[in-house]
Amino acid sequence: MIARRIAIGFILSGVMLLLVSCGGNESALTKANDVEVGKQANNEPIELVFYSPGSNGVTQEDFMNGLGNAIQQKFPNYKLTNITKQNDDTLNQLVAAGQPIDIMTTSIIKSIQFMLPVNAQSDISDLVKKNKYDLSRLEPSTVQAQQQLANGGIYGLPSTTSSVALFYNKDLFDKFGVAYPKDGMTWDDLYELAKKMTRTDSGQQYKGLAINFLKVMDLEQLSPPWVDPKTFKALVDKGDALRAFTNLVRFFQIPGNRLPDPKYNQGKQVNAFLKDKTAAMLLNDSGYITKLEDLVNWDVVQVPFYKDKMGVGPQSDANYLFVSSLSKHRDEAFKVLEYVTSEEYQKARIREGKFSILKDASKYMADFGADLPYLKGKNIKSLIPEKYAVPAPITVYDAIARDELKDTIGDVANGVKDVNTALRETAERVDKAIAEQRKQ
Repeated sequence: MIARRIAIGFILSGVMLLLVSCGGNESALTKANDVEVGKQANNEPIELVFYSPGSNGVTQEDFMNGLGNAIQQKFPNYKLTNITKQNDDTLNQLVAAGQPIDIMTTSIIKSIQFMLPVNAQSDISDLVKKNKYDLSRLEPSTVQAQQQLANGGIYGLPSTTSSVALFYNKDLFDKFGVAYPKDGMTWDDLYELAKKMTRTDSGQQYKGLAINFLKVMDLEQLSPPWVDPKTFKALVDKGDALRAFTNLVRFFQIPGNRLPDPKYNQGKQVNAFLKDKTAAMLLNDSGYITKLEDLVNWDVVQVPFYKDKMGVGPQSDANYLFVSSLSKHRDEAFKVLEYVTSEEYQKARIREGKFSILKDASKYMADFGADLPYLKGKNIKSLIPEKYAVPAPITVYDAIARDELKDTIGDVANGVKDVNTALRETAERVDKAIAEQRKQ
């Protein structure tokens, strides 16, 4: 590696000396140097190191099957290496060891939790300008979320996204003679439908609605802040955060649709729909479609709307490629970002069931999942909103609020505490935890 870099240095020095000896001026010299660097980015063997701080156990094979193979085909001179995350401390250990990492793949939430605390982020505004990259090609909310995160800069570009959708088991609706859910419902419509589908039959308790509660709150249509970005005080018990929590938790207060345990358990909510087939509907990440191949008689509709926000869907849950501050090959890494956000790459991924991050992505949905036979005939246009909600304001302390809310769900759903008391106490715990972290 060192020898190769020295060789490149000699080559560049030779080019520069040749230009000077021929009477080349400074602008010509700079232009020639840029051309040579461009050649390196496209032709010279380069190792790019990838790491995903949000996903444990992603092996080299997993990485190549999911992202790497397409990049390798486009850039055959790049050697792609993925570092497998072992635990939440892996990135800290890599940084301490001086391990180069060129590209990190993760979400906004996970970047706040793992990447920012060790300063592994890098503002790529200079690369965007240098390469004349057109950010307006992308879904605006995905760019806006980055600009919020980077205080006006930008740390990465989106590779794929998802949102929230309402899945339903047609067999259960047919069994009880109830009309299927439909696009354009309000939350109150869904509440009445969940009550209607919550019933006991032949000794079996059926639930009207299962919910991936924290995922829905993460991508809430009201876009509530969980922590004040100026004062760093909790807002989970105020305004739209209170409204959103109250709206969702009421479904767990329907007799027969309550939580099976004192604490909220995401796995049990999902399994009630997919494995047990005792939940008629499920609110979950729209990317969940990849798990439904064996559940034959299902379909999907839009997430219901608030009456005062008709037409506004959930937020985009984009996964991003971040050029790391630990990178030794920023220019080459940005070439990967350019390619992954290209129409060429995005159209190919759409056929595989990946949601596009291009602007006006709904126009590409005709080809969505074309390579997945089990999606034929499904209402796939409802898997992404026609209009994403604006991204919620974020802080580095949002993960604290999210963790504290887990216990609050069970307390309110099971009647241990009323919603106002429970969320006020949650806010107090969040404030205390933030204050302690800021002292460190």
